[in-house]
Amino acid sequence: MLTTYFKTAWRNLFRNRTTTLINLFGLSVALTAFVFIAIWVMNELTYDGFHKNAKDIFLVQMKFTPTGEASPITPLPLGETLRQNPDLDFVATMGRWSGTLNNNGNLFDDKAGIAVDSGWFNIFDYTVLSGDIRSFNNHPFSIIFTQSKARQIFGNRDPVGQVIKLDTTLYQVRAVLKDNPINSSLQFDMLVPMAARLAYRKGDLGNWTNASYRTFIRIHPNTNVSSFLKNANALVDRTSAKAGRSLALQPLRDLHFDTNSSDPAFRRGSRTAVLVFSVLALLLLISASINYINLTIAEVNSRIKEISIRKIIGGNSIQLFLQFLTESFLQCLIALALSSVIMWLALPFFDRLTETNFQLFTGSWIIWLFFLATLVISTGVNGVFPALTVAFFKPLDFLHGSTILKFANLFIRKGLVVFQFIIGILLMIGTIVIFRQMQLARNSSAQYNRAQVVSFELPSQTLQKMGYDQKNINRLAQTLRNELQAQSCIQEIVFASTSIEGALNSNGARNWYWPGMDTSISATVASIWLEPGARNIFNLQLVEGRWFFDDRSDNRNFILNETAVRTLGLREPVVGQTFARLGEDTGRIIGVIKDYNFTSLYNKIEPLVIGDFDDEIKPLFFVKIAPDNIAKAMTAISAAWKNNIPEAPLQYQFMDQAFDNLYKDDLKVSELVLIFSSISLVISALGLFSLSAFVAVHRKKEIGIRKVMGAAATRITLMLLKEFLVLVLVAVIIASPIGYWVMHNWLHNFTYKVALNWWVFAVAGIAALLISFITVSFHAVRAAVANPLIALRSE
Repeated sequence: MLTTYFKTAWRNLFRNRTTTLINLFGLSVALTAFVFIAIWVMNELTYDGFHKNAKDIFLVQMKFTPTGEASPITPLPLGETLRQNPDLDFVATMGRWSGTLNNNGNLFDDKAGIAVDSGWFNIFDYTVLSGDIRSFNNHPFSIIFTQSKARQIFGNRDPVGQVIKLDTTLYQVRAVLKDNPINSSLQFDMLVPMAARLAYRKGDLGNWTNASYRTFIRIHPNTNVSSFLKNANALVDRTSAKAGRSLALQPLRDLHFDTNSSDPAFRRGSRTAVLVFSVLALLLLISASINYINLTIAEVNSRIKEISIRKIIGGNSIQLFLQFLTESFLQCLIALALSSVIMWLALPFFDRLTETNFQLFTGSWIIWLFFLATLVISTGVNGVFPALTVAFFKPLDFLHGSTILKFANLFIRKGLVVFQFIIGILLMIGTIVIFRQMQLARNSSAQYNRAQVVSFELPSQTLQKMGYDQKNINRLAQTLRNELQAQSCIQEIVFASTSIEGALNSNGARNWYWPGMDTSISATVASIWLEPGARNIFNLQLVEGRWFFDDRSDNRNFILNETAVRTLGLREPVVGQTFARLGEDTGRIIGVIKDYNFTSLYNKIEPLVIGDFDDEIKPLFFVKIAPDNIAKAMTAISAAWKNNIPEAPLQYQFMDQAFDNLYKDDLKVSELVLIFSSISLVISALGLFSLSAFVAVHRKKEIGIRKVMGAAATRITLMLLKEFLVLVLVAVIIASPIGYWVMHNWLHNFTYKVALNWWVFAVAGIAALLISFITVSFHAVRAAVANPLIALRSE
């Protein structure tokens, strides 16, 4: 019996090829999006859960003032202090490490290294592929690589026991670990013992003022966290001798979704994004299912005679139900197979977009179980309603001239098409608003020039090699600049303390001095030191005053932004006032620049102080490249770098890239929303196509009579178009207020945001109407110009 069902199902699918192809296209695309999103959501929700004791592991955070925010970056002595608490199983301290690896003259830059102490492997679980981690902390200059990093450096050779130079020191490879799972908040490719880091940073020992470490703990199971914190805070008070400091604990499983923290050591996610894309996945699957139901029921009307005869000769409802459910299963199976091929082809793009590395077809059995569940669910969603409709159809209704689709069902089908277009229009509105917000971000930075500006800095190993002697460092930097300035493809080179956007150095307003200062001001003031030539590169816009003189006579003078003038309460005239850092030589304010957002639109513009370049600060190079000379300039920069700094590879970043990093997550969301809105609109168009095809067939007798009575083809076409355009117009009316509410709440996260203008909703609505007009016109025109005698002869 089952074999018969499949044979019949296959014949029907092949006989109705157009319907089958439309169904397979819609289902396969929707299933691809659904599976991709579902796997990504599952990955997000299982972050850091692969550690066996994840529920008992916490990141220790510290409040440095009674009213301050808890920071995940803590002083080194905190770990040793917490070890005195009897409720702890283990304590581990971590510090970030970046450097250059030298393997027999082959250089490899590494910015994802960490230094860990002896408690690290007692808290966290990793798979050792070769070597032994037990000897790691017994030897200060040991090193461990992940599998991918070891392969990059050593190829297919086993690196265990090999010696490699990290910056200026030799290390021995002790072990190779399996790469971190993609759902690990902490991603690293190299580990060194904490003793190796402290060999260069002895001042961190016992220093409670230098916060540059992360401290993890594993508590005893069922420990009362409140009691533990009370005891831990008492220990910190006694040891640090700093009043007002307190601790907070963040569960390891919550680390990934802590969007309030900007600590770059951990990979962050968004619960909102998980919720939004989960809903999108379901909506896309439902939208494709609506198409399937509409097309299937429309096609069933051409099989009324077959269904009626089956029932008359003894076929029961269960057999008919199983027959149509088998057809649904077969189509969903083929669609899932097609979506697997699409996923295989699209996986590299999806990995780049989401910054992951999924192994869909070589992963665990859970992936295959998920595919099976998707097949069962899609079969049920798509097949049950049409199968029930057919199973309970009465043969006498056919003899009386009835079809399977009655008025109520037709109303439902139209409602489903409206629902499809509501989804598409909402996504279109979201795409437009997100795009405009990203454009606002770009325009907000238009007060300075980012075009063809590249930055790089002297590496730490070079500074170590020179013993941090400032004269030698300055001499090297000047030599490098002189070589580059001789190139015609390079217009300007300046030194700076940090980039002019992103995470600038900052401190409290009370670290600065000006006449009549209000000591109660608690604002944070960002600062950056630039050479006078920086204005030729960035073209920062002056509101009043002047820029720094080239003769370096302004070495102690400052330029402020507009927000700094307002926040610090500087009296008029601002230019010419005394201004200085506490404890340093007194300078003056020589200019005020127009505000620009150097962090992101999520944050308010902060007070900014720009000083002439301080000779004690390590130089960051900014290079302005001549138009249409990027390739030539980068070749010149690479050659000059290799001549002067052969011990480290050149690491550079264009200013445009630095800007994009500020909005990386938003750009990612905008791309995903654009893709899904396109998919949704295509599926919606297929839905209209199927419904218009059915209506054209269902009303062919009426159309034939109208033509015989003298109705023009144009009038009949407009009559059919009007019916469907009204459906889309209803979808626009419903989707617009929903879209306004959703995007208003999304924009609420930004301090500076675009307005939700009426034309955004008009553009989305017109686009939806245009798509529906093109889709429906095919069947409308075809029905209007058809020979009416053919339609009437069927009677």
